[in-house]
Amino acid sequence: MTNRRRSRPTTAPKRSVKPASQAFDPRWIVGGVAFVVIGAAVAAVLLTRPGDTGAGSAATIRPDATAAATTTVGSGASLPVFAATTGDPAIGRPIPEVHGASFDGSSVAIHADGRPKLLLFLAHWCPHCQREVPVVQAWLDAGRLPGAVDLISVATASDPARPNYPPADWLRREHWQPPVLVDGDNAAADRFGLSAFPYWVAVRSDGTVASRVTGELTPAQLDALAASVAR
Repeated sequence: MTNRRRSRPTTAPKRSVKPASQAFDPRWIVGGVAFVVIGAAVAAVLLTRPGDTGAGSAATIRPDATAAATTTVGSGASLPVFAATTGDPAIGRPIPEVHGASFDGSSVAIHADGRPKLLLFLAHWCPHCQREVPVVQAWLDAGRLPGAVDLISVATASDPARPNYPPADWLRREHWQPPVLVDGDNAAADRFGLSAFPYWVAVRSDGTVASRVTGELTPAQLDALAASVAR
């Protein structure tokens, strides 16, 4: 169950997390819809990175784009490393701005643009990410993402020595349609306080953090997460 990743010496340890469904219950949503995810089982692992928020059609991604991809850090302070949903100090803080490109070279940016968004950070070698991607794509295919909400994925922690590489091939096989920011140098992951995979950040229309959660989410939990920022 535990996957360890060889990464650069300067990279901080990250974790691959079991399904949040074991601890997440949408009934905890009260008023503004708050997420409470308790007792997520975690496996220690190390990180690398991905990046982009523009176009990311499964037919145009280039598998050789990962290693050279870098993320440009813009304005805004980094979020604290995520530890727990309860008392998360990032709630209400503005998200940092990052710019990069997708596998096809399209420009992608994550910043306060007046639209609520869900950010999903993925690692190609993470078994929980591998299970989450088809669930999310099926959820999107069913039209369950509110039209007012954007979903941007971040391919990070890439490592040629680990399974399921390159991430572009993996996402193409899964017919992944959301924009992908290729975070080749882990800058976006670091800026958003990533500590485990899969990693979700829900962002309000004013560019502030509504909630953060790690682990696999069910379609019902995805509905609740999107609803928490759609209003």
